Amino acid sequence: MYRDRSNQSGDISEMTVYLDMIKRGWIVSLPSSRDAVYDLVVDMGKAGFQTVQVKTMGGNSIAKVIDRSGERVSVNGKVRNSLDYAEHGIDWLAGVTKDGRIYYYKLETYGKIKAKSFSVNKYPSDEFPINEVPSRHTVRQKNTEKNSRLLVTKVA
Repeated sequence: MYRDRSNQSGDISEMTVYLDMIKRGWIVSLPSSRDAVYDLVVDMGKAGFQTVQVKTMGGNSIAKVIDRSGERVSVNGKVRNSLDYAEHGIDWLAGVTKDGRIYYYKLETYGKIKAKSFSVNKYPSDEFPINEVPSRHTVRQKNTEKNSRLLVTKVA
């Protein structure tokens, strides 16, 4: 049972991005600790692993720097005043609206924005890459067609 709506909406946003990345053909992992600076890790194949921070948007705004105002990050934990995702080298910032729309920003894009938060209306989002995943049936069919051509060539 959720104790507050903030955690619930954050989990919904993370799972929305998680599912979108799987639909885009990537393998997605979750960090083993909530203390991680990122929310997701994406296996981009030959491009390596990319980190993603997911933010639930308030209106059309995404926060790229979180001001914790001296909040403790864990029980008996250290105090952290602010957290800048660009300074931590988070590869992607993903903002999710209440109705499930996702706005992706590469580090190279959101890192140049001077403000602690920004409007998706002012800064166009980046396209998160798509990995075209062939279906097994397509691969088998191509292999069968290739083997058939080889067989015809050998017979002829």
